[in-house]
Amino acid sequence: MFAKLMMGAAAVLAAALFAYLGDRTIHAYGEARYRSGLADGQLRQMPGILSANARAAQAGLDARDRVIVADGMRDAELGRLLPQILSAQDKVTAYAASVAGRAACLGPDRVRSIEADRIALFPDAATNSAGGSPTGPVPADADAHAGRP
Repeated sequence: MFAKLMMGAAAVLAAALFAYLGDRTIHAYGEARYRSGLADGQLRQMPGILSANARAAQAGLDARDRVIVADGMRDAELGRLLPQILSAQDKVTAYAASVAGRAACLGPDRVRSIEADRIALFPDAATNSAGGSPTGPVPADADAHAGRP
């Protein structure tokens, strides 16, 4: 009787082991087929991905070329205007160095109007300024007080 019981238990155990191993084999085969299908799908998508990457790279190169062309045009325009700018700056500097230029640039009325504009635009700065009234008298000869010849 004990032998029949042991044979039945061994048969159940063998069937359970066979079922477990069969399940694992079927699962492994299904997983392999899934991975193979996934790889095939990804491989089919690869030309589209490569094409999109190539288009993005080309768009970047085109944008770089447009920036280079625009920078060259700006440099050419600046090269064309620079002599005029330097000439105008030299003329202004020469005029400011003359007696007539100093008088026009440093006139007391001009300084007072600049100070009045500053006070109108920035009233807090006028009240907090150290050193007396900002609209006080401006000396007639501003060059002597500025230390200029």
